[in-house]
Amino acid sequence: MEDVDPFAGVQSELVGGDEKTPAYKVEVPGLTCMTLEVPSVQSKEAWNSFLQLFSLADGIVILRISDDAEHDQEGYVAKSPLLGEVYEIVQSRPMFVVCVCKGPVRASLMTFPAISQLVLATTGASFGLPKYRHDLHPITPIALKKRMMEKAVRRLQLVGDPIDANEAQRLGLVDFIGDEVEVENEICRLVYRNCSPSSQYFMYKSDLVKAMRANEEA
Repeated sequence: MEDVDPFAGVQSELVGGDEKTPAYKVEVPGLTCMTLEVPSVQSKEAWNSFLQLFSLADGIVILRISDDAEHDQEGYVAKSPLLGEVYEIVQSRPMFVVCVCKGPVRASLMTFPAISQLVLATTGASFGLPKYRHDLHPITPIALKKRMMEKAVRRLQLVGDPIDANEAQRLGLVDFIGDEVEVENEICRLVYRNCSPSSQYFMYKSDLVKAMRANEEA
């Protein structure tokens, strides 16, 4: 009894009716991309909205930090478990986080470059953990130790003086430094490279076996 290929009809549809076609082309979509603004002072509702969007994001997530280095009177970020939940989301979800720093980044907001896979900073960016500790979340030093040596983190905590982008790159907190145009171009390059669709070719097992045998006989 001759074996009948149960997928012959499916193969005929996918390859356009020609069963002799050895492969078919598939357009594979690229990664999704989401940009989130992270200002230094927000209301409780705004921070919770940010957390909700961040928990639903996947693919490439671009965090744009806008920190005026001003004291947050409410101190919601430092007192609430929000940053701890952000840290857990990054550890548990398949996402590539890109942090863009164009100005001062202080205190609890240092958590965002620490949890990112790639940190882009302009030449005017600066980073630091002020001496006063009432607005520093406990998760921030833990997250920083993922990117920096423990001695460097302790120095930032004890001394409290800010460091520029070049020093932050030397310590491992920053990956790319440039002017504002260069940083934006780098973001565009990352998005184009990872989010553009690509073409892939697939072969059925029977066609693959025939092609391999033909190459061996040749």
